[in-house]
Amino acid sequence: MPRSWLLVVLTLAAFADGLRRMGAAGSDRIWIETWRTFAYVVFGGLFAILAWRPRQSPGIWELVFPHKTAVVLYGLTFGDVPEAHAAIAVDTVLILLIALRWWLTRGWESWRTVKSSGREFEEPSLKVNDG
Repeated sequence: MPRSWLLVVLTLAAFADGLRRMGAAGSDRIWIETWRTFAYVVFGGLFAILAWRPRQSPGIWELVFPHKTAVVLYGLTFGDVPEAHAAIAVDTVLILLIALRWWLTRGWESWRTVKSSGREFEEPSLKVNDG
């Protein structure tokens, strides 16, 4: 398996663990565990897009990297919260992997595909086919 897909596999493993947590959650935790578990699917999808087309996905690198960085920085301010230590460790690894993949795949070039198409800020056409 190419290394680019590692983030997808790790996120799907987190999703599987989230399903386990949802099953064990009490009424005071079920909402947050469900929200978190479904977020893993979103991030798994984003990582899959980046693995598939790292230089043709403008904006995705710029969404996932700051998000994970913010989670770690926020977690460091609340280090005594039971889940913070694990989240900080996992998301720090993700930050390093995202940065490494961005560098190795030249992810910054994703914006060149938008600019070279000549349609950088063109509104999408809403044509109706009556045919």
